[in-house]
Amino acid sequence: MEIGEQSRRYWQYEYDVASRYMIPLLTGWGVTVEGASVLDVGCGEGGGMCAMHDAGAHISGFDVDDIRIAIAKDLRDTRDIPVVSGNMYAAVRPFAGATFDLVVLHDVFEHLEDKDETLRRLCEYLAPEGVLFITFPPYFSAYGAHQQTLATPLARLPFMHLIPGVVSGLLPRLRKESLTAVNEVQKLARLKMGMAQFEHTAERGHLRIVAKKAYLIGPNHIRFGLRPVPAGFIAGVPVAREVLCTGVAYLLAKRKDLHAGD
Repeated sequence: MEIGEQSRRYWQYEYDVASRYMIPLLTGWGVTVEGASVLDVGCGEGGGMCAMHDAGAHISGFDVDDIRIAIAKDLRDTRDIPVVSGNMYAAVRPFAGATFDLVVLHDVFEHLEDKDETLRRLCEYLAPEGVLFITFPPYFSAYGAHQQTLATPLARLPFMHLIPGVVSGLLPRLRKESLTAVNEVQKLARLKMGMAQFEHTAERGHLRIVAKKAYLIGPNHIRFGLRPVPAGFIAGVPVAREVLCTGVAYLLAKRKDLHAGD
């Protein structure tokens, strides 16, 4: 298939974020990528998978978007990376029966509807000592509704999605906007995935937070020519962290204080 320049740039962005920030962060947390079995959920164009593969991981991935999977298959080049189109909510989920040392969701979790059920299904992919690595932009941060995907100049305004009536009333009336992009911004506005909500969801799912890192300027902003800036102590301030942190990464593991079957 013919792959556009925008898709190639996005693949490179995915690769750079994984190789320059995600893998070093995992390594610093004691997670060995080289030789590990890894599953990339919502792998997109596959740049992150390729970075993991090049770091020595045995990685597989899937995404619900058939076009992005086709691109990922093309851009993986000669790398031996199993990648399929599929939905983990389907009766037959991708890579059913397989377990992994590491399951990665890079800016995917905030888009998924039923957070509790999602974590339950993700845990089914974990090997006994496996871990989940989940990143997302907190909803109440400057661009927490992914409004940068919109065409309107209004989307360049930080915190635009928090202005009353803009997401629910104004965006659907803008003629040149993609309906898909508008619907996604509206969905994120409905779900409001913040750090506190995520941590409560993880606790309900019998998961413990092994490590966490928040950023005032997240690694994803390298595509805008910015360097990541860690949040430091702000990551522990309840309200400020939700507004000021544009990205956060969590490492999660199953709690070991639970009886089998709980």
